[in-house]
Amino acid sequence: MNYLGIDIGGTFIKYAIVDKNIHIIKKWKKETKHFTNADDFYDYVCSDIDSSQIDLIGVSAPGVINQLSEVLTETSPNTKIMYQTCINQEIKKRLVKETYSINDAKAAGFCELKLGSAKGTKSSAFMIIGTGIGGCLCDEYGIINGNDSLAGELSCLPFNIEDGKIISASHFASMTALIEIYNHMSPKKEKYGKDICEKYLHYDETALKAMEKWILNICFVLNILTLCYNPEVICIGGGISEEEWFIQNVQKKYDGLFPSRFHSVLTAKIKQCKYHNEANLLGAILYAKSQFNSSIE
Repeated sequence: MNYLGIDIGGTFIKYAIVDKNIHIIKKWKKETKHFTNADDFYDYVCSDIDSSQIDLIGVSAPGVINQLSEVLTETSPNTKIMYQTCINQEIKKRLVKETYSINDAKAAGFCELKLGSAKGTKSSAFMIIGTGIGGCLCDEYGIINGNDSLAGELSCLPFNIEDGKIISASHFASMTALIEIYNHMSPKKEKYGKDICEKYLHYDETALKAMEKWILNICFVLNILTLCYNPEVICIGGGISEEEWFIQNVQKKYDGLFPSRFHSVLTAKIKQCKYHNEANLLGAILYAKSQFNSSIE
């Protein structure tokens, strides 16, 4: 059997064909384009795909997605057209294959639970850091969705209140937040987080201060995760997670935030996600396999 994974993002749509052992046979991507109606969008997603050799499709996408694959929230400008559509139906009617879909951060978490840094754990949490942030909670059986598929949705986690409105964690702990923190401190503005990281590694004073504040914000989110769920491991994903110095700094700051009376019972480990850029694709396929197998049992 061969499986197709589709990872719909705000900038790119990524694809991968994998074999029954989840080994990648082929992968490619194309730019995510803006469409004014959902039919054109899904036509574009499915264009140029030969599904004759595909047995099952798994889709990773942004936003809150319920068990029926309905997109319950709007997301980025290029993907908000998916709002209130049923992903499974739209993909299946175009490619004529069984399709299952899942939120992108939950796909990454599921991949790490089954194959990666959380494999073998009975409780795990995931924080995916990119333009925004995403999250996922898992137990030994799989993803914890909650009543409305909101469990683990870190992008909406309250972080602050301004003018009577809740400001979510995405505004403080995402890569976008690092850029904003740095630019607020420096007269010379930066557009990309990787440039700030490079300055940090070269001991630039402003970058050092910005990184310290940003990592503290991230650990504030991880602190809430720990006190609400107390997982064995917390896995960090996104491009920044590939940097060992970042994971080490997060672990050190995370440990230091807790009162001393908790130190004897604080055992959660911060780990980097193993599959990085492929986690969403592989997680979507693994999820599709699990749902398909459940449907035929």
